[in-house]
Amino acid sequence: DLENATQGRSHLSTQLTEIQAELDTAKQHQTQLTSQVAELEHQLENVSQSRSQLQTDLEKDLENATQGRSHLSTQLTEIQAELDTAKQHQTQLTSQVAELEHQLETVSQSRSQLQTDLENATQGRSDLSEQKSDAESELIEATTSESELSNKKDFVVSQQGKGDYTTISEALKNASSNSCIYVHPGSYQESLILDKSVEIIGETAAGIIIIESVNSSCIQMQTDSALVRGLTLSATGKHYAVDICEGELVIEDCDITSEDYSVVGICGNNASSVIRRCEIHDGIWNGIFISDYGRATVEDSHIFDNGTLGIGVGLEGKLVVRRCRINGNGAQAIAVYKDGIAKVDNCDLSGNSGGTLRLIDNGYVETKSDV
Repeated sequence: DLENATQGRSHLSTQLTEIQAELDTAKQHQTQLTSQVAELEHQLENVSQSRSQLQTDLEKDLENATQGRSHLSTQLTEIQAELDTAKQHQTQLTSQVAELEHQLETVSQSRSQLQTDLENATQGRSDLSEQKSDAESELIEATTSESELSNKKDFVVSQQGKGDYTTISEALKNASSNSCIYVHPGSYQESLILDKSVEIIGETAAGIIIIESVNSSCIQMQTDSALVRGLTLSATGKHYAVDICEGELVIEDCDITSEDYSVVGICGNNASSVIRRCEIHDGIWNGIFISDYGRATVEDSHIFDNGTLGIGVGLEGKLVVRRCRINGNGAQAIAVYKDGIAKVDNCDLSGNSGGTLRLIDNGYVETKSDV
């Protein structure tokens, strides 16, 4: 029994030693695991801090990118607006160039026709000299008090048949110099050629007198002097509503427009006009165009809503404009170029897309009071 007990004790001691060794091994593993857990926690903390820093940097980068994008968008909008403005100016300049080319062509044709007329007049001068003595005797007999009264005869035009004629053209055909033609209200589809020194006066107290022309100007000036007053002139084709290439035309209290051209043209060495209390508007190009030594005095008038210039003065044309309003035009209120001269006195030149005044190629403007 003692021997068995001793063997059992030895066996238990061996088992206890093995268990103690396993316990020591487990403690070592526990220590290692604890160390690994601490290291992992430290690494996790570092990762969390790095993530937080990356998040902050990303938010800052995103904010900077958003601000940069907004700034670039603003710059792009400004550049686009400048580009649109440049395109508008280019379109206006193109229209002006086209108009000038057309007007130069018209002037060239007029000069050619005048040269031909001058040559014909020179050829016929000798024949007229031979007939002069006979004509003088006939003129003496014809110049009686009756003919003088005829020269001063006035006419009335009424579409309702209440006058001498139903059309203005008929009255012009039968009128003589110094006659006065009174026009009753109505719409007259006519183109009037003023080849005599007459006065055409609209009787506006009873209504509006409209003269509308499609294939030519409403009024073509071809005499030394004439006057029109109280008319509404509307050209619908590629023509001036009023075309003055010679003589002096006085225009008073008229409403004038041209749907597909400049409204009033005063072009030529002997061309001039006095325009008072008129409205000149809605021309596809200029309200008034003065060129080739033409002259104009414009007073107390309103020039507005024309496609390019309110008034253009070029090629040594001369303009005097007083107490006028020139507003709402597609380019400048007044442009003066190629030795043109303009005197502007006490006018309102505000509200035009291209500003108030423009000077090109030795153009000159003299201003008084506010413009």
